Amino acid sequence: MRRDLLIVAGVLMVAVLVVALVVLSGAIAHADILSVTTDNELYHSNNVMKITVTVTSSGTINNAAVNITGITDRYGDDKLVHVMPVNLSPGTNTLTYNHQLPSCSHCSGLDPGTYSFNITLERDGMIMDQANHSIRIEQ
Repeated sequence: MRRDLLIVAGVLMVAVLVVALVVLSGAIAHADILSVTTDNELYHSNNVMKITVTVTSSGTINNAAVNITGITDRYGDDKLVHVMPVNLSPGTNTLTYNHQLPSCSHCSGLDPGTYSFNITLERDGMIMDQANHSIRIEQ
């Protein structure tokens, strides 16, 4: 009888822990990048490019960051490197960043062509979502 009572108590304890974990995991907010757009598809030397990142969040997320890197020249250097600290509120969040493009010339290592950049949404060193966008640069 005592043994049966201990088994039932153990099963109930495990069930309570499982329910608590399920409830807590549902309470942890998550976020996704919905879209990445630029104000133009074609840019020229030294133009300012407006990047808009739309993020959806299931809850409040503080101390996150949107990292934007890319437009790599022929020497392997990224011409676009920006970290945008963000606090996300529940629902849709629209984030913008204006970046002045470098001159497009053979000497600067940025020949006319299509270039991409990556957008990473991070919190506490963990990647929540990633996206990529491409633009064209001419002289």
